[in-house]
Amino acid sequence: MKKITVLWILLLLPYFVFANAETKSKEMCECLKKAKTSQTESDKKECLDLREKHVKALKKGSKQHEGYVKSLSTCEQELAGIPQVDPNLTTEEKTKVVCDCMKTANKQNRMGCFKLQSDYAKTISDLEEKKAFNINSQSCGE
Repeated sequence: MKKITVLWILLLLPYFVFANAETKSKEMCECLKKAKTSQTESDKKECLDLREKHVKALKKGSKQHEGYVKSLSTCEQELAGIPQVDPNLTTEEKTKVVCDCMKTANKQNRMGCFKLQSDYAKTISDLEEKKAFNINSQSCGE
């Protein structure tokens, strides 16, 4: 009976750990949304405190922390108005998305556009096509 209980714990542990990181990233995302709409310093400080608490709980550098950061990055991109990467787009469509981002982003959100450009470049396996994408998407941001 003890062996079965230990086996169940070992099988379910990764699920609970992942769920914990996902729950924390959703909690943090909600905090960031609230802070963005309210614009009060106390709400922003609350998010900083919450992030610090989450990083301690998830142990920075762990798989759970990596998942938390990845989920949070998606949330932050949404809040900044940066579109999500769609690897199924053609190279021309990817270039247009990056260029549109560069044209509409304010100075603060422009870094998100550069990240978008980098993420799209990673989805292109052909070296010549990737080179053309990088040249075309860089020239539209100038």
